[in-house]
Amino acid sequence: MADANKVYDLVLFGVTGFTGKLAVEYLLEKSYDIRWAACGRNQAKTQAVIQEIVDRVNETKSEKCSVPPIVTADLVVTSPEQEETLATIVQQTKVVLTMAGPFEKYGQTLVKLCAEYGVHYADITGETEFVRQNIEQHDAKARQTGASIVSHCGNDCVPQDLMVHELYQYVQKLPQGKNAFLMEVQTFPEFPATSSLSGGTTSTILHHFSKKGGDKKSKKSSSASSNTNNNEEEEAFDSLLRSPDGTKSSHEVKNITTKETIYEKHIGKNVGPWIMGPVMVNCIRRSNALLKYRYDLRYGDAQVKNAGLAAWWNNVSMGARIAGAVALPSLFSGLVPQPGEGPDRDVMENSYMTLHAVAKIRTGGKQGEEEKESLVLGKFHFGKDIGYLYTAYILVEVGMVLLDKHAKGTTVGGVITPAVAMGHELTERLLQTLDATLTIEPLVEEEGKTD
Repeated sequence: MADANKVYDLVLFGVTGFTGKLAVEYLLEKSYDIRWAACGRNQAKTQAVIQEIVDRVNETKSEKCSVPPIVTADLVVTSPEQEETLATIVQQTKVVLTMAGPFEKYGQTLVKLCAEYGVHYADITGETEFVRQNIEQHDAKARQTGASIVSHCGNDCVPQDLMVHELYQYVQKLPQGKNAFLMEVQTFPEFPATSSLSGGTTSTILHHFSKKGGDKKSKKSSSASSNTNNNEEEEAFDSLLRSPDGTKSSHEVKNITTKETIYEKHIGKNVGPWIMGPVMVNCIRRSNALLKYRYDLRYGDAQVKNAGLAAWWNNVSMGARIAGAVALPSLFSGLVPQPGEGPDRDVMENSYMTLHAVAKIRTGGKQGEEEKESLVLGKFHFGKDIGYLYTAYILVEVGMVLLDKHAKGTTVGGVITPAVAMGHELTERLLQTLDATLTIEPLVEEEGKTD
């Protein structure tokens, strides 16, 4: 459908969930000059939820806003009629933004339709297997239609993905030019000791751990093995490494995440492995495969470990409740946050996330020039909760960047990452619209100090 016949610029899915309601509120407060709609499964419920948000926003807004158009469709498609309804909505918009997870459950048909009809798509998933599946099944079609299918557009994994991209850009602008290389990046997210989970997040975690092992997707791409050359089957590879032409990218990532808690001297904090670390690594693996930062890039992501009893108890108690809900859902499911529930607003407004980064760069080594290695430090700070509040805001701003690129004709087709789809344009947008700062500077060792 040509743009002139599009009814909407954006359609939001998952608007009755905790993060979805925050995204609706943000769009209403921003009053961007766009046409947007909210999609829900139940018209009456969605209408009631949106009306409540509108009433709350209007209490403090000088220019009153009204309820946006509400469209209805089921994301879990079980009949041709349901798919046709969803397809009609997809074709009416330029960009789809979805917060309805688990995405493996609620996102498969939506991604398929966006890829088929050339509609840009963004979500906030942290589900790597969902992304792999989308690459295998829809990357080629999305490249053909020009649809940007962009996952990881929230706390998972925008800060890390953009940080590595900005570090690469920093290295490219050094005086050494083509003789400067980004060799290694380690990122260290730091959250308050009392960070908590929403019902949507716990639902995704429970869905993941309740799956049978045999149901999980293989890391090896089935589509790769279908590529043949002179009727000879090619070796299967991780679909995250798939290039635009379907072959394996020459640029891979070695995971250097620490396996135990250690002291990271360059940021002066204890860091250790955490549940989302592998997701961040896989996002960077996809970005590097397409943007080609370095053919043997080393990357790791470890969480800053807060000291004190509060942090310890927060981690232990939530872990125990989730483990109980997985093992005996009938007894323990009521002890974890339910869909639609999440942290208090005051807690989110007074929270933060700081992403520390330590990068190793190499310069010289050509035409007799001396080869040198040095360190660069990065810091990406978000002044409010990024797990939910800023995840909602970031997703909306992703939608705005995609709309802008769509108007300019500069979107990138395929199943890609935030860095591949938007790069520095998204970084600039977040620095302008959120309470966020980014610094990148060389590490200056104290004179006379040695390791």
